[in-house]
This record gives sequence, C-alpha cells and structure tokens, in this order.
Amino acid sequence: MSSRNAESRILAAARALFFEHGVPAVTTDMLAKAAQTSKMTLYKYFPSKEELLEAVVAKEVARIYEPTQVDIHSKDDFVKVIHSFCTNLLKIIFDPQIVRFDQLMISQALTNSDMSKAHFSRCYEPTIEELARLINLGKERGYLESVQSSKILADIVISAISGVTYTKGLLGFDIQKTKIKKHVSSVLSAIFNF
Repeated sequence: MSSRNAESRILAAARALFFEHGVPAVTTDMLAKAAQTSKMTLYKYFPSKEELLEAVVAKEVARIYEPTQVDIHSKDDFVKVIHSFCTNLLKIIFDPQIVRFDQLMISQALTNSDMSKAHFSRCYEPTIEELARLINLGKERGYLESVQSSKILADIVISAISGVTYTKGLLGFDIQKTKIKKHVSSVLSAIFNF
C-alpha cells in the first residue's frame, strides 16, 4: 500500500468525519477505522488533529483556486477568471457538506475564540487574499479601475456573491445552485461594471 494512498484515505476519512460530527467529536479511533489504517500510520502523516484539520481545509480551499491557475493576457481573460473564481467559490460554499461543516465550526468557535480565529484564517482569509491578488493584477494591467484597495474590493465581492443566500444555507434553508452564474454576473457587473 503506497504512502500516498494511505494519506489520501486519511484525508478523505477526516473530511467525512469532521464535516459530519465536528472536529472535537472525532477521535483518533474513529479516524483510523474510517481510513482503514492504524493509529500509528495516522500519526505518521498527521501528528495532531489540528494538523489533519489544516490539511483537510487546505484541500477544500484549494478547490476554489482552480479557475485562477490560467495565464491572463487580456481583459477578457481577466473577466473570465474572476467570473470562474466567484462561480467556483459559490458552488463550493453552497455544497451541503461545506455548509454543515461551517455550521459546526461556527457553533464550536462561539465558545473558543482561538478556534474562531483559526477557522477564519484557514477558510476565509486565503480566499479573500486570492481574490484580492486577482483584482490587484487586473488593476496593474489596466483591466480594472478602482480607487478602493484590492482587499476591500475582494471583501465586497465575496460578501455580495454569498450574502443572504449563504446565511439561508447556514440556517438550514435549501439552496438552489441553478442560478449561480447569473447571480455572479449580476454582482460583478454591479461592482466592476463588466
């Protein structure tokens, strides 16, 4: 059995268990059983539950960045990448498992300020930073004009595209994904005029 296979099984098991039960409720016994591995192997790859959580969240957040891994040579390319990034972000954050995980993390973070800060820095901050990087690139290349800082614009875009809809998801309403692209286009048009 390859080490990559064991690590993948551990990450998949951790994702499923963390998203279903919340991080504090998951034990190493549960993880080892779900990953079909020993505790020794589990600790070999992830010495702590915190490191395992970091790896699970990093893998989830990386899914958001997939559309940004292209070269941008024109304003059309820039607009497509921003649209793709925002659309991909919504598809991921509206995933019922992601909503459930966020609910669990938020409820646990309410009693643990360190956990709330860690959750924000793992999940939200990298996304804002990546969108700010893209916006800054658009400004530098003349594809986008704005006096606002790139980070402020990224925050506005993410707030506008997720907004009340994500709050509904956190509160248990059914979220319809069918209109995501149209919603993203409307928001980006209103903010950036493209």
